Amino acid sequence: MDKNLIVSGFIQINDEIISADDIVPLPERSGSTCLCYMVRYQGKRYLMKRLRREYADNPRYQELFRKEFETGQRLSHEHLVKFVSMGEDVDGCYIIMEYIDGDTLGERMLQNPAFFSDPKRVERLFSQLLDCLGYLHHHQVLHLDLKPDNIMLTRISDVVKLIDLGFCYSDSYDLSMGRNGLYSAPEQNEGKIESINVGTDLYAVGLLLRDVCLLYPKVYGSDAMSALIKKSTQAEPAQRFASAIEMKEALREAFPHEDSHSKKGGKPNKWKAVSALQGVILLVLVVLAGLYFALFGKKETPADFVDAQGIRFHIVSTDDLICHAIGRDYSKVVDRLEHASVHPYAINDDLHYRVVAVGDSAFFADTIIQTLNISEGVEFLSSFSFSRCSRLHTVSLPLSLTAMGRHTFGECPNLQHIVLPDGVKRIANYAFINCPSLTSINFPDELETIGEGSFTYSGLTSAHLPDRIRSIELAAFYGCRRLRSVTLPASLERIGAFCFHQCDSLLEVRNLNPEPQVITNVFGNYTGSPRTLYVPRQSLDLYRSAPYWRDFPQILPLD
Repeated sequence: MDKNLIVSGFIQINDEIISADDIVPLPERSGSTCLCYMVRYQGKRYLMKRLRREYADNPRYQELFRKEFETGQRLSHEHLVKFVSMGEDVDGCYIIMEYIDGDTLGERMLQNPAFFSDPKRVERLFSQLLDCLGYLHHHQVLHLDLKPDNIMLTRISDVVKLIDLGFCYSDSYDLSMGRNGLYSAPEQNEGKIESINVGTDLYAVGLLLRDVCLLYPKVYGSDAMSALIKKSTQAEPAQRFASAIEMKEALREAFPHEDSHSKKGGKPNKWKAVSALQGVILLVLVVLAGLYFALFGKKETPADFVDAQGIRFHIVSTDDLICHAIGRDYSKVVDRLEHASVHPYAINDDLHYRVVAVGDSAFFADTIIQTLNISEGVEFLSSFSFSRCSRLHTVSLPLSLTAMGRHTFGECPNLQHIVLPDGVKRIANYAFINCPSLTSINFPDELETIGEGSFTYSGLTSAHLPDRIRSIELAAFYGCRRLRSVTLPASLERIGAFCFHQCDSLLEVRNLNPEPQVITNVFGNYTGSPRTLYVPRQSLDLYRSAPYWRDFPQILPLD
């Protein structure tokens, strides 16, 4: 262990001296201003937090540190981290607090996005968060730094624990307000201290909820959920929810519940009995009809069949001999092939059927496929066709492909480079969402649109968009934390909101359009190294005065 990280080598907990041998650095929990360590003391683990050396003598950061401890120590809530003690040595002050064994919300979203596919888990998560905020607000404390890294989920039972009160507001202290940029309310970003209230925290909760919902838009795309997020993220604080309790009630209404029918407009028992009787009668009729057609009806060609490698096909037209690949029949696959091929023709009863598409959810959540080859002739990949294929890493697509459905390759954690054929003019919504290993993609020259959330939380490092593209929709590259550079062609007319939010490594944007596009909150607030915008030389003044574009620290000519 590097003793230099511990500085003095000893800390004090309740009058007991703990040696450096009982302290373990936690670089994954350390931040830009503080270092974190795990401390073992009498069979129990604690977390120690101390200012980095460059901030240890800074009065402002010492004040924030002291405020965090004194505010946290007087509070006690099951969803708030517990503060134990505060000490000081020759190298500065430190705080000892409860050790939480678990993940931050941000880590969970990146490493296990499937966790959020269950609405019950998401409702429980945000209900617990709002309970904690309601408690803080009742005790005249505003958190003011809500973000995925400051919300933890315990390893065993996924209980919410809110951490980091360094930027909080408390009646006992002057308002030393901070902001994290991406989740800060407008009044924080603009420094309007007089407008800070409970709605400032609830604004951040709305953005966090939006991020989670973007992971599974089909699950959380209801009007009620959209209305909840919209209300909590209103620009004017007075138009947001008045309290955490009010927002929690709206959250409950936005999620479906199994007992909703029994509580609201449920059928009386006698009518349920009648419905059940009708169902039995209908079932009997269906069975009798089935027997009749089985004995006397015309024999039809079977709708589905399986080829030699275990690929199942659905016959679309017996006249035109057209079929769709709809998945794998694992009972037919003896050696459980790790390579899957969709051939141009599938043979059934000596007839050659032309394979033109891969059906909805055909290979959804396949845990065997590692490599995939789709042969010429296939024109369409349907929604969720290869979504959540956990081992899939290599894909070969045919030149005949012209369209893809929603979420086609979404949540394939090992999927790597993709070459899209020129026939694809639109990348469907969420087509490659949560593909962290997807570091590069060849965009087709004919591409016109990149759909909503197409590359959210992917591993792309650069995006050189083709010359014909006209539209990038909502949150298309949201959370691409490794994205370093983006080239926007002159043809690009529309860039959706939140398109490049949470792109922490994005330092260079090259916009070839001589006219600044009308944008709103596309790049988000960013506190890292200065980003540079490169634009045509003759358009420098236009970009330097255009809303949002003018917020770039540096705007330079392309040449």
